Amino acid sequence: MIRTTCLIYFFCISFSLFAEEPANDKQKEGRETKPASQEIRDRRIQIQNDSIIEPPLQPLPPIPSKEFSLKKDNGAKYFTFYPGVQANLSDLKIVSSTGGRAVMVDDQRMDQNLSFLYDLKSHEWQVGENWGLFILNRNVNFRQSKQKITDITETNMASEGESGSSNRSSPIKQYKNQDLGTETFGSYHMLLPAIYYGQKGNDKFRIGLGLGYSKVNIQGTADFNDGNGYFNNIMIFSGGRNLDEKIDNMGRYSLLNNGNIDGDPYRAYLLSNLSYGNNLEALGAYTLIKGDVNPKTINPLLALYYAQATGNNLNPLELYALLTLGIGRVNSSTNYAKSFYFFWEIPIGAINWRLGLGGPFYAQNGYKISFTTVEMSFYMPIEF
Repeated sequence: MIRTTCLIYFFCISFSLFAEEPANDKQKEGRETKPASQEIRDRRIQIQNDSIIEPPLQPLPPIPSKEFSLKKDNGAKYFTFYPGVQANLSDLKIVSSTGGRAVMVDDQRMDQNLSFLYDLKSHEWQVGENWGLFILNRNVNFRQSKQKITDITETNMASEGESGSSNRSSPIKQYKNQDLGTETFGSYHMLLPAIYYGQKGNDKFRIGLGLGYSKVNIQGTADFNDGNGYFNNIMIFSGGRNLDEKIDNMGRYSLLNNGNIDGDPYRAYLLSNLSYGNNLEALGAYTLIKGDVNPKTINPLLALYYAQATGNNLNPLELYALLTLGIGRVNSSTNYAKSFYFFWEIPIGAINWRLGLGGPFYAQNGYKISFTTVEMSFYMPIEF
């Protein structure tokens, strides 16, 4: 019995030893089947792959721009100052309640129209991708030394009828700028909420329109008779029956047609009663003290005519008063002139180029006053 049991154990142990080889023996056998040189090469590659770690790429530092500019990347946070130069061509049109009309123009020479630019612009509020808003303060100084008058010429025109051809004369109106000795000067300051078309950023173009109000100040002289002021005054003066009537006619005509835009009550009183007492002399002294009249408008031939027509009975102040009535006086100011301004702005590096059209217009004491200004400017925006 003992022998039989031992024999069974022996067969069971032998069967388990030869039934399955250990896994370690298989792996060892697999490794032993590779050549030694191949195994060493594989281990070197594995060591290199495990030990070499490439560092992440770092972004390169930004290269500073060589262009000098005071613009901010995202535009001004508070406001922008526009120092630069501008060339303006302005027409000032004044129409009286009686139909008298004066159109003052700039000297067309470029060197006479250059002036400094000092506009201000608020922060831009971008509304959508292509639209925005800002507030513009535009400042203009002007001086107009010429006047646009009507020149009527006659030309011969041939017309054919039933009886054949015939020539007839037809008038043609032309306008020319002439130096009449008149001059207007002053300034206006516009405050305009503006809407523009353009994308966000100070390197984008702008096309826009502003509507608002202006503070206007105008001084000087103008001919409200289309260049015929002296001739009309001679006709009115000669129409009186005596000296007092001649002087009164001059005063009333000047009051109605030649300019009392600011509604000066003392001047209006003197003109309406010019022959009474010393009113003519007082008007001469008042005009001389205020300096309203440009000495260039004093016509020496007209002075000679008045002296002869009055028998040399006028003193220098009275004669000066009559001479100043031949040309209208312009003295006007307001803080609430309606204004518009259309502009096109293109950035060119550190500077901007702008083309604009606009101006103020208003009514005062029966007179209609309007500016039309074409402007071209170059400026360097300084953003704050």
